[in-house]
Amino acid sequence: MKQKGFTLIELLVVVAIIGILAAVGVVAYSGYTSGAKKSAATSNHQAIVKYITTEALKCSIGESTAMEGKLDCSKSGTATWKDIVAKATVEVLNTNFKNPYDSKPPISHGGNITNDTDVGYNRLRSPGTKIQVITCVKTPCSGTQCSIPNHVCSNDIDLSGL
Repeated sequence: MKQKGFTLIELLVVVAIIGILAAVGVVAYSGYTSGAKKSAATSNHQAIVKYITTEALKCSIGESTAMEGKLDCSKSGTATWKDIVAKATVEVLNTNFKNPYDSKPPISHGGNITNDTDVGYNRLRSPGTKIQVITCVKTPCSGTQCSIPNHVCSNDIDLSGL
């Protein structure tokens, strides 16, 4: 009499095939999510640069406030203008932006990107009359600012004429 069912070898082959497919799927998914996070961090960086430029221009054309009322345009041209713009940017955008790598606020003023826990964060630095936006988009993040390919750095946003 012939019994119906699968042999142990057939079951082992099926389990091995499922394991191989699962391993390939996990690797592909991991690569997809890391690429999406890098893309989101780069997009955040570009949006911050554009936002600072646009909102500072509002002050130069006669608006009294910008950045949802957080930026007092009457202080334009003062020695601390760049810091005022940077702090207003942080205050407004920390409620609107998310760090794709972490749940902490994604934007800060001052400091450097010094270690791998800084991935996805945007640092606003304000040397001279300029603001610079620095973002680490993937680990490793250590190194001198903008010296490694994992950092995205804006050209200096010059506020001296605004």
